[in-house]
Amino acid sequence: MTANVTPTARSAPPAKGTQAERSASMRQRLLDSAITCLCRVGYAATTTQLVMDEAGVSRGAMLHHFPTKVDLVIAVGEYAASSQNRYVRTKLEGLHGLDRYLAITPATWEAVCQPPALALVEIMVASRSDQALGARFPDVIERLQTRQLNDVCELALECGMKDRGTIERMVRLHRAAMRGLAMELMFSGDRAGADASMELLEWYKRILTGNLVTGLGEPLFET
Repeated sequence: MTANVTPTARSAPPAKGTQAERSASMRQRLLDSAITCLCRVGYAATTTQLVMDEAGVSRGAMLHHFPTKVDLVIAVGEYAASSQNRYVRTKLEGLHGLDRYLAITPATWEAVCQPPALALVEIMVASRSDQALGARFPDVIERLQTRQLNDVCELALECGMKDRGTIERMVRLHRAAMRGLAMELMFSGDRAGADASMELLEWYKRILTGNLVTGLGEPLFET
């Protein structure tokens, strides 16, 4: 699977500074280059050599930070997950209450369409067939999903929605819908069509939110 989207720009040469700063800069350069490669050619074709060529670094620099491809890809997954959360939190700054709660969905969709999150989808699909990756990646995605769920449930409770079971169903549905649309976007490049589908998801969320706010705490579904 390859993404028909604009990838991250190639990182600038490592900045001058302390050894720790130079090391961190090199590590980030490799992560950015790996994301670019994953989005451009997919997981199978993303080799450590391709990433080194993209980053313009030596094999020694790669091996120092990431001895294996799986080590590199796991680090990309962790970075992509934290990047996605940061992006959403930044988009929600200044919003409160129901406005903030409703804005989670479009903000998350914007994050999912960014190269780090698209690379994360590539890694998710690859983890099914790559045994070494599959043994380590589930923990990465589980941490992301748990944090996302807890953040949404906490905000929903602040807005008076006490039906956690329905909120969990909604989060799972939204997550699957966005990832599915992201995969379709990788193939088609039809961002307008994907955005139109997201408008329907946001409309449904507003209807559901109204039911949850006025539901007097009664669950919409049996557990």
